Amino acid sequence: MLKIVTTILCVYMLVRCVLPLRCKRPLKMLLALLVLLVGFRLHIFSLLYATFNPELPRWVLVSTGVPHVLFFLLALLSLLRDGVCLIWWLARRLRPGLPALPGSNRQMAALLLVALVMTVMAVPAALRIPDVRTQEIVLPGLPPALDGLRVAQLTDLHISRNFPAEWTRAVVDRTNALRPDIILLTGDLMDGSPALRREDFAPMADLRAPLGVFACPGNHEYYSDLPAWRPVLHAHGITLLENEAVVLPVRGSHLTVAGVTDNVAGRFGLPGPDPHRALEGTPRPRILMAHKPELFHETAPEIDLQLSGHTHGGQVYVPGFGAPIANSRYGQKYLRGLKEENGRRLITSVGLGTSILPVRFCSVPEIVSIEWR
Repeated sequence: MLKIVTTILCVYMLVRCVLPLRCKRPLKMLLALLVLLVGFRLHIFSLLYATFNPELPRWVLVSTGVPHVLFFLLALLSLLRDGVCLIWWLARRLRPGLPALPGSNRQMAALLLVALVMTVMAVPAALRIPDVRTQEIVLPGLPPALDGLRVAQLTDLHISRNFPAEWTRAVVDRTNALRPDIILLTGDLMDGSPALRREDFAPMADLRAPLGVFACPGNHEYYSDLPAWRPVLHAHGITLLENEAVVLPVRGSHLTVAGVTDNVAGRFGLPGPDPHRALEGTPRPRILMAHKPELFHETAPEIDLQLSGHTHGGQVYVPGFGAPIANSRYGQKYLRGLKEENGRRLITSVGLGTSILPVRFCSVPEIVSIEWR
């Protein structure tokens, strides 16, 4: 699918943005070659290294990622431009007195400038140390012992060459500084096998919370050889919950924390998500960790709070309009933030890292600090 989309975008950019330029043929040929090289960056990586995320120095990944991001932003803006041009053409057919739009060269220059500004904003935003976002949750009937309970949610770290040990250390230090009662990791913690990610992942062993550190797998755990990661997570003090739950004693009361697998598990011969099995027989209040927010549609009556990630907040987010690509079966509905349905609550965090494209526009990476009331 990605190859088809990339091919279509490359052809579109050549036809709509390069060929119409009023410049000499050698320059057009050079620009066309650059469009193909930049547009097919991931496929070139795949051919050379058999992966979209090769084990290359971070500066190589970032320096090739910047023009790749610029390419896709420019393609999106160009598509938007063509939509506006079509509407304007129809309007001029109805009202011939309307002025013509600027020529294609001027349009292209303006689009390129906007795409450059967005890229300069979006790439550093994706690679930065995450901010802390505080979210207060009011749960009717909450046991007094749990009032003020602080939960730290980390999701979509994607620890990799783009997010190495130094970045992971900063995330751990910032999380510990919150002094959370419990830390919940909602999937996509790493990209790569334990042999490749051992040093980059090592700081995660220093996460500290009185009630413990728990995780559920995301789709990238399966891509990164989940069976090999299980003992590594255990050695780092992280309890992995796969369609199971733990009941934690808290100040004379209790809290149920459950985690489910991801729906890509079946491709690897492993059990898919089964929230009903995970929650069966457990007391309330219940927190469910599910990497993808879609499960909230069916688990809402059984839980008090679901924590999810996966969407990255769209990565490229336009306030008032949402994300051009919403990586969720429910589109914009569960894209980011707090949602409430039938008295139950879902928090979809935009996450900390990124995969494939190092870009975040109006989707600031975050550590979520949840306070129960």
